[in-house]
Amino acid sequence: METVSRGFTIHYTVAGDGPPLMLLAATLSAAQRWHDLGYVGALASHWRVINVDPLGHGRSDTPHDADSYLAADVTADLVAVLDAEGVDRATVWGYSRGGWLTCSVAAQHPQRVERIVVGGYAMHAHKEEVDRLLAPLAGFLRHGNWAGLWQALGVTDREFQQMIEDSNDTLAVAAAIDGSLRPTRFIDPVSIKCPATYYVGSDDWILPHVRADVDAVGATLDVIPGQAQVGAFSSAAEQVLTAVSARLPH
Repeated sequence: METVSRGFTIHYTVAGDGPPLMLLAATLSAAQRWHDLGYVGALASHWRVINVDPLGHGRSDTPHDADSYLAADVTADLVAVLDAEGVDRATVWGYSRGGWLTCSVAAQHPQRVERIVVGGYAMHAHKEEVDRLLAPLAGFLRHGNWAGLWQALGVTDREFQQMIEDSNDTLAVAAAIDGSLRPTRFIDPVSIKCPATYYVGSDDWILPHVRADVDAVGATLDVIPGQAQVGAFSSAAEQVLTAVSARLPH
């Protein structure tokens, strides 16, 4: 399915019949990954799963100018999807960059968000995330330097690397990162008023910042043993589904 926001085509899929649940994937990860890893199939038995390719990712449009990806605008794209589906309020679940988008829509459009599920992301990590991850990542992508990117991320699985390389427009993703920093990627935890559930890998550098978020917004937290940033989305999908599903209303 598709809708148009700000003149851009935003692609998404819908599965299941129940309360609306929007899924938002990480940087370099399309909506299809939620499906491939079994999230959509498991969740669709209880939820109406609206699985979105944010601008610059998957089958949505991929402009190369950073100004197309300002935080307020990419957040408005998500509201446009809710509007297209006739959804007044939804649970929103995002991982990594998807977690940033989740917190952003909850902060900017609280009337549209029932609750949030945030994986592998923390508002309190803003400064460290920019310096440690986002700025270098955008640089690697602008220069098409996949080898440098994978080394920086510590990812060695060549099959996974090839899948990501084949399914991304590097200049679009770099622009999406750059645009998110104009003027700032920071979201004030005070702005989150809805119920929140967090999860994070025990080996993820962001864990202390996640704990700070959880304390600030009064969220629940599940720590996924033995997983870092990538694994807590991919290899631990079944464990994550079990943990998060237990936190959500049925």
